[in-house]
Amino acid sequence: MGKVLLHVFVDYETLGRTVNILTEQGVTGFYCVEYWGVSPQNWTGFVIKEEAEMAIEAIRDHTERAIQVNTVVDDDRADAVIRALSTGLAGKRYTVLRLPVDSIRVVTP
Repeated sequence: MGKVLLHVFVDYETLGRTVNILTEQGVTGFYCVEYWGVSPQNWTGFVIKEEAEMAIEAIRDHTERAIQVNTVVDDDRADAVIRALSTGLAGKRYTVLRLPVDSIRVVTP
């Protein structure tokens, strides 16, 4: 039985709902990364000047706060988790990436 890594990108306000959906699907562990991102439709045709301060200001002005929720699940459970996210996040903006996991090594001293 293989494993997959699910990267679930959601708006900041949708984090609680996302974690609850994962928990209901039997996910027992995950980690989150907070980031500032911009959707492709908002970025299309946008060019940043290569001066550092101007680039940082432009990025701050055009990005939105978001969360990436990451979890590893059995490959045969991934479709059910993704369907549950689709149902539970209906009407909300989100992205799911599904990547195969070649190996997992956990070190606990």
